Amino acid sequence: MLPDYRTRLSLMEDWYKELVASEDRELMLLEDYAPHRAFLGSLTGRVIDIGGGAGIAARFLRPEVDYVVVDPSEVWESPEWVDFGRSFRAGGPEPEFVKAPGETLPFADSQFDAALSFWSLNHVSDPAHCVAEMARVLKPGAPARIVLEDTVPSWGDLIAETLDRLRWRISRRDFNVRVSLPMAEALKRKLGRTWPIQEDHVPIPESSLLRWLRGRFKIVHRQWLGRFLTYDLAKKSRS
Repeated sequence: MLPDYRTRLSLMEDWYKELVASEDRELMLLEDYAPHRAFLGSLTGRVIDIGGGAGIAARFLRPEVDYVVVDPSEVWESPEWVDFGRSFRAGGPEPEFVKAPGETLPFADSQFDAALSFWSLNHVSDPAHCVAEMARVLKPGAPARIVLEDTVPSWGDLIAETLDRLRWRISRRDFNVRVSLPMAEALKRKLGRTWPIQEDHVPIPESSLLRWLRGRFKIVHRQWLGRFLTYDLAKKSRS
């Protein structure tokens, strides 16, 4: 049985308290965001970051972007995160912080030119409602990027990963890693439906995400970045 939302939120906050006290905090965050650098650098206008925490993504945004971070957690208000976030952003736009859950974004319809949801849907109380709210506040045609954690790869993903690992053994060429598990264990867990999930996460089957996106977003690209399933989207225009 999964922990309830408040328990998961508390576990998440504990993890981030440990992270901000770590000497490796900047390196870890740079590694997480590196695959998204080009996408973030392409955004313009008003950008909403749902579950954006300390506004870390600002480091990779253009300085002129109007960057709004929405997050319900109080951990980001601690002096440690305030100071680190300000230092890490390093010339990026100064965020506007709004304390609110992703399920009830306090904005009118069609207010934003782009939306981000990096590793946040797995932490919320109602991810389907968060996706609906993301669509509501975006302008028609606006881009969005959703990054999920602990996603079970498809059989196609596992076959592609197996072939890529075989090619790597022969040529040592880099490839886009989809799973961090040894392949034998990944196949066993896939068959047994026992894919590992962190205690502070709620699992999000890809089929559920696709259902929530239907009618709201056009899927532009599906890919694995930094071992995380990533969807690039564009908000559909209503006919």
